[in-house]
Amino acid sequence: MNELLTNSHVAMFPEPKQGTVEKAIAPGTRGRVKALGSYWPAEFYQPKGQVQLLPGEPILVIGIKNITLLVIPLS
Repeated sequence: MNELLTNSHVAMFPEPKQGTVEKAIAPGTRGRVKALGSYWPAEFYQPKGQVQLLPGEPILVIGIKNITLLVIPLS
């Protein structure tokens, strides 16, 4: 198999962690969140049907893909 296709590693967290949006996240567009004691690039876990999340909004971190956190809206 092509190494470029298998280079993406996804790990799901056993329990979601709370965080806050620092830079807006939209479907197909990475943003930035503060979570796990630091700032991280972040994107929606399932972008279909999601709306934009704005700075200050709470999120749940449910996994990580490479160094990008996978998030869902808290509410």
